Amino acid sequence: MKQFYFRRGVASLMALLALSLLSLRALADEGTVPLAPPAAASGSSSSDPAPAPAPVPGVLISRSDMADLPAGSEADVTVYFRNLGDVTLKGPVAAFSPADGVSIAGGASSFLLDDIPAGGTGSVTLKLRAADTAAGAQSLPVELRFTYGEDAPASGTATDRLTIPVKAKPAAAQPLVLISRSDISSPISPGEVFDLVLTFKNTGDVTVKNAAATVAPSEGLSLLNVASTFPVSDIAPGKTASITVKLQGASQISSSAQSLSVDLRYTYGSAASAGTASDRLNIPAKAASSASSVEKPVPNIVVQKFDYGGKPVAAGGRFPLSFTFENTGTTKVENIVVTVDGGECFTVDGGSNTAHYDALSAGKTLTQELPLQAVPTCKSGAQAITVSFKYEYVDAGKRSAVTSDIRLSVPVSQPDRFQLNQPAAASFTAGVEGEVTLAYVNKGRADIGNLEAQLVGEGFESPAKVQYLGNVAAGTSGSIGFALTPEAAGKLDLTIKVTYEDADLQTQTKEFPLSLTVGEGAPEPDFALDDADLAPARPAWLPIIPATAALAVAAGTVFFLVKRLRRKAAGEDPAADAWSWAEAPGEDEPEQPKEE
Repeated sequence: MKQFYFRRGVASLMALLALSLLSLRALADEGTVPLAPPAAASGSSSSDPAPAPAPVPGVLISRSDMADLPAGSEADVTVYFRNLGDVTLKGPVAAFSPADGVSIAGGASSFLLDDIPAGGTGSVTLKLRAADTAAGAQSLPVELRFTYGEDAPASGTATDRLTIPVKAKPAAAQPLVLISRSDISSPISPGEVFDLVLTFKNTGDVTVKNAAATVAPSEGLSLLNVASTFPVSDIAPGKTASITVKLQGASQISSSAQSLSVDLRYTYGSAASAGTASDRLNIPAKAASSASSVEKPVPNIVVQKFDYGGKPVAAGGRFPLSFTFENTGTTKVENIVVTVDGGECFTVDGGSNTAHYDALSAGKTLTQELPLQAVPTCKSGAQAITVSFKYEYVDAGKRSAVTSDIRLSVPVSQPDRFQLNQPAAASFTAGVEGEVTLAYVNKGRADIGNLEAQLVGEGFESPAKVQYLGNVAAGTSGSIGFALTPEAAGKLDLTIKVTYEDADLQTQTKEFPLSLTVGEGAPEPDFALDDADLAPARPAWLPIIPATAALAVAAGTVFFLVKRLRRKAAGEDPAADAWSWAEAPGEDEPEQPKEE
């Protein structure tokens, strides 16, 4: 009987032990009870891992509002650093990286700020300078370096790029330079040496720089200077500059009408554009004469008037050019050849650019007309057409040949082919941000400048209602995008206003009305709670109780099994206890002596 109870007790204890091990295994899989032994209470071990560093606080970098910064000027801009973290930023240093288009006045590029508490904002004010040649949106990189944390201080950085809008300088018009000479009291005699002062007057609005004058005398004069090109000092608007040349009359002067051709080359404006000015100055001279005849004045041919249609010629367009020329002398001219040279901007639209006329009497006129076409790549502005005359005349039985060039000025304009498509917009919902886009393409052959778009209207919010896009090169395309949030459902009317400067520096404005239908916002979600959500959560320690009890029972069983084996080894009756818990000796009772 005792053996029966013994075997039943062992089976029960093994079952409880297995159940306890399964419960502990399940708790370990859920993460409630760790399988690893607990750390010693006497202190931390040298093998304990180092505490993980705190995350780097976020920093929002922004700048103050500013108007377009004109190229070559300065303006104050405040840069803000907002601490989005929950710790203080200590010893923050703001470092800026100036670019070619924008620099920081004063030389310094790094600035020490006061500590920025959690949720606080630090700032630094800069004086920015835009380069003379800068245009459009410029980028200014900025980096904020700081330390944070108390127990384990760490270093952190935040970087961003600030956009600085720069307005380009308008292109300067080529200044007109007038060329004149000093007075000559009497006609130049054969072999006479004389000085002639040439004066250059700047009638434009910008300074003439890096000027050089080249002189070329006619056949009856000689240039005695070592070189034929002379440097000319810079000429401010409204001012003059002069050079002196040394000339000598030829030993035999065939004509009393001598001349000095002067060509001035220079640069102007911030972009150092090239400009020219030319003129032919008359020099009176004493021609050789015979006793039998007196030389008559050289007949001159001048253009009285010309016509190109009255309006600026569009680049690539065709137009008729007509001009009337007159013989202003007292002698008939013969064998007249007229040549029209359109330079780089004009070509003859069919036919020849040369005409021939047999004769033109003194005081008479002739009119020539020919079709021309402006080259599509021709720049806007006044462009030159040169009309050359070659003719002969007879004086005192002697035939002479004369040439002269006359320049005509024809205005050319590049057509405005900057195309803006109708705005495209997705569906809008009240309180939800959406986007409106406007595509553009510059189909012209010239750049457009200072492109700017503005969102006009009420009933919506937008982070940027005005956008400056700068210059748009010929042949390029892009799009303008506005983010906006309607305030209420229904009909929303707004207008996109676009302004730019065309190739003729004329400001163009285009408006695009837009009517949007705004839907109602989505209803608030109804989060229904099921029975599982309403049921109280099971404490994490609750499964530990049966597991602990099972382990205690198993430990007691092992104790009594070991004690029974010891009795059997000592020759005692192992069934003396008969698993009677009542007959087991107490902890305080002495052990009975063994029988011999």
